[in-house]
Amino acid sequence: MKQLLSHLLIVLVLGCCVVSRAAEEDEILFGSKEKDAAGLIAIIYDLKQTQARKPSNVSAGEYPDVIKEFLQKGWDELVLNRFFRITRPLYSTQIFIPQISANVAPKAYGVDNVMRPSAWVIHYKGQVSPPEDGTYRFVGYADDVLAVAVNNKTVCIGARPDMEMKSVWKSSDPQEGANAFNGNLVYGDWVPMKKDEPVDLDVLVGERPGGEFGAFLLFQKQGVTYGKDRHGKLVLPVFQLARQNIPGKDDGRSPPYLKSDLLWKQHR
Repeated sequence: MKQLLSHLLIVLVLGCCVVSRAAEEDEILFGSKEKDAAGLIAIIYDLKQTQARKPSNVSAGEYPDVIKEFLQKGWDELVLNRFFRITRPLYSTQIFIPQISANVAPKAYGVDNVMRPSAWVIHYKGQVSPPEDGTYRFVGYADDVLAVAVNNKTVCIGARPDMEMKSVWKSSDPQEGANAFNGNLVYGDWVPMKKDEPVDLDVLVGERPGGEFGAFLLFQKQGVTYGKDRHGKLVLPVFQLARQNIPGKDDGRSPPYLKSDLLWKQHR
């Protein structure tokens, strides 16, 4: 009997360790809490609340309007500052988040007790430069929305169709990218860039109703020949500022990616 109880206790402890480790790995997807960590500064906002923690009356139907206002006003943070902002940011070296619960984002910031997992956005920002001189475009998608700006100009939006973001920006490339979660990667505008010459990079990701979330940011360099997946879609490198494990699930819902040594450079 004692041996049975001891065995059950070991199984329980190991199970708890596995669950705890999985939870930690999920939260790390959004970045590091360390102040001196490398990466884009990532700030989360709750559009359901004002800065005074009062209801903002932003419903799921009005959520896209706030995103559009922010983008159309040139990524003006005054738009987002109307809402509850978590003062302690995270620091992220990549944005590649396979399908997870939308509640993981508030948990990553330690505010799941005051922020329900809906109508939130995360604003990533920093100065970066490409690994080589060339013309690049960002390629991405998120449920519900991912947007990218270079020097305050929107250059890519990958979002669910019901977010109706085409009134703000529309891809000039008619082809769809690889499958990504419940949609397809979207090809952004081509932008000339030079190695070691920084540009301002802003990325916005957000979740509207709650439930499931996923976000992916990759890049393409003009003139480079890339391989294709079994659907004939380009397989591209993940945007990274440091060498980091790229999470993935073999469920066909994360986009294929190229394992590359090309790292973007962060400028402080």
